[in-house]
Amino acid sequence: MKVKRAKRPSEHYYIGLYAGVGNPEFKNENDYFSMKYPDAGFRLLTLFRYWNIIQYYFPYRNLIEEDWKSVLEEFIPKFMEVKDELGYELAILELISRIHDTHAVIGGNIQVLLSYNGRRITPVKLTFVENAPVVTGYYDEGLGKETGLKNGDIITAVNGRPVEDIVKGKLKYTSASNYPTKLRNIAHNLLMSNDSTIAIEYNRNGRQENMTLKTFAGFNYRIHGSDTCFKLVSKDIAYINNETLQKRYLPRIWEEMKDTKGLIIDIRNYPTDFPIYDLSSYLIPKSTPFVKFSTGSIETPGLFTFIRTRNAGGGNNDHYKGKVVILINEISQSSSEFHTMAYRVHPHAVVVGSTTAGADGNVSHIILPGGIRTMISGIGVYYPDGKETQRVGIVPDIELKPTIQGIREGRDELMEKAIEIINGQ
Repeated sequence: MKVKRAKRPSEHYYIGLYAGVGNPEFKNENDYFSMKYPDAGFRLLTLFRYWNIIQYYFPYRNLIEEDWKSVLEEFIPKFMEVKDELGYELAILELISRIHDTHAVIGGNIQVLLSYNGRRITPVKLTFVENAPVVTGYYDEGLGKETGLKNGDIITAVNGRPVEDIVKGKLKYTSASNYPTKLRNIAHNLLMSNDSTIAIEYNRNGRQENMTLKTFAGFNYRIHGSDTCFKLVSKDIAYINNETLQKRYLPRIWEEMKDTKGLIIDIRNYPTDFPIYDLSSYLIPKSTPFVKFSTGSIETPGLFTFIRTRNAGGGNNDHYKGKVVILINEISQSSSEFHTMAYRVHPHAVVVGSTTAGADGNVSHIILPGGIRTMISGIGVYYPDGKETQRVGIVPDIELKPTIQGIREGRDELMEKAIEIINGQ
């Protein structure tokens, strides 16, 4: 009881809380960079360091859906028994995947793991559509078209191995908050290899074909992009791409969009700026709560408390009066989800799309022995009524996913739905 009631320090050598946000800062931990394959003692240090961070400073431990203490018991022999550097890195990757946080990526000194996954990739972009990896574009237009693959082609096997088997093998090493986002991440590296070619089988309009693809080193991956942040889809429907929108553009954009009957905000991307409050001031007539946060405690490890509610909008009688349709999917992550929550409080907003990445909140970095780095969502992000956003993601008002047929026809079915909603169809 004396220990329980003892006065605890508000400052800590190893743990701090970032000013103004409150997510944990894990300070002064030695990364033991030169230990590419640490001995058993340091491997256990890796496990216990990570386990304790999640136990006491992960705001979403309650969403792991299994007893975190049992995970520790399970992984002690795994970390003891790994035989080499690759086994060590895979054990870490499997461990961090168990917290189901899309922010929990692995990085740093993971050269062996990068080679294991493959350092070369084809120029073909894949997306899981109707639970199958489908060609949806190219990372390099010229090289992509040279392959002969077309949008809507379904990859069924890679190097003689059925895609279903590959996915099953990758799931436990794929860190993400929900299954659609796991598939998003698997799609990205499905055609990675260390070899100069990859043999694939694919289905085009019901006919099975074989092909050998060249692989290349180094593409500038962009999940979703646009050459403009604003356009008029028609004379009375405006479109904003939240990825490329800059706050400084808004006064000029407002003059073009203010009298339209509908606005489409495309958040199937990640913002390069932070226009959330600036755009909200044009959209929302009065200051409206859209989110609240929880943070941990240095004095009482494991305690999380709600700290404040944030509002979007302000006193603006000249706000946007038309309909607002917000487009989301599994690419919408973190800041994108946060923006969606704010824009959604517009009086005539409708969210269209599918499950988002389900990872919100400022990230906190973790250093592990061997120079390996990872992250967690460091603060809790909730709706004002306390409903979860982590793992659940942003739940659309109208669930709609692309179809393989629509991709083959070059259609953007979510955009079509947005236009229908604005036109009252």
